[in-house]
Amino acid sequence: MKKKRFLLVMPDYSDFPKLFLDNLEKEGFDTYLITDKLPKFKYKSSESVKNFFVKNILRNKEYKQNLINRHNFEELNKSLSKIDDELDYILVIRPDNFPISFVKNLKKKTKKLIAYQWDGIEKFPEVKNYFNLFDTFFCFEKVESEYNIRSITNFYFDHLPPSQKSYNTEKPILYFVGLYWKSREEKIDKFIDQVSRFPVELSIFIQYFKEPEQKNDKIKYIQNRITFEENLEFVKNSDILLDFVDPLHNGLSIRFFEGMYYKKKVITDNIMVKNYDFYHPDNIFVVENDNYKNIEQFLKAPYHELSEDIVKKYGFSNWIKEVIK
Repeated sequence: MKKKRFLLVMPDYSDFPKLFLDNLEKEGFDTYLITDKLPKFKYKSSESVKNFFVKNILRNKEYKQNLINRHNFEELNKSLSKIDDELDYILVIRPDNFPISFVKNLKKKTKKLIAYQWDGIEKFPEVKNYFNLFDTFFCFEKVESEYNIRSITNFYFDHLPPSQKSYNTEKPILYFVGLYWKSREEKIDKFIDQVSRFPVELSIFIQYFKEPEQKNDKIKYIQNRITFEENLEFVKNSDILLDFVDPLHNGLSIRFFEGMYYKKKVITDNIMVKNYDFYHPDNIFVVENDNYKNIEQFLKAPYHELSEDIVKKYGFSNWIKEVIK
């Protein structure tokens, strides 16, 4: 049987594109990839002189940016033109990273154009301008009053082998990696202060672009991003994943699904997780109403095994079937 042709369009974010392609190929697709990693813009002929005049004499700073936008659009279309014939599916992740005019060209190339916004809608509200460009627009949040919007959870990549490490009830390793946000600095510091009195090992990494004014000596501050493959090694070697909810998100992060697949517990301040079928109080502790003292009992409880049907439900293989059906 002829393989279905699948184009993935997404930001060149860490090693995520490769993970998507590997899992898509495991599911039997013939895959193609376009990212936002494009050849660097260079002036043509007299454009540099004209930009100097427009910028310094006419005080118009938009000329160069318009040239860059045109360059990016042309490069993206070049990549698309290299793919012959019609595609069965095109999935665009974070569509707001790509020009609307390019997304319209994608529509001409496929039987089904699908989007997935893996970040919060209100965190990147520009994406609302893209809703009606797609046959179906998926996000992990609920969006009202849009005919083609569907909610779907995040997932774990199931082409990778699961972990075999048993949960350590004596001194569990608590792991977190994330970007530095001033808005959650206080609650992370408070959490560290509260759990440090228990027998735990903290493995907390915060990536920053601008160095924080104050640093917590129990946090490892990093400038270079940890790749997803590296992150998974930390996940496999840990016992509990930490999840500090983004105030602009209205859904569950990927940590819950990694936890399920690799049999790791989760400590979170996202109360929404209690509404899901995989929630079990022995596996997921929800920080609320200053209930930190109850964490000690949670740490000592063994991991509660979930049914195979529930775990498989949230794998990429099932996720992609839901997205394209």
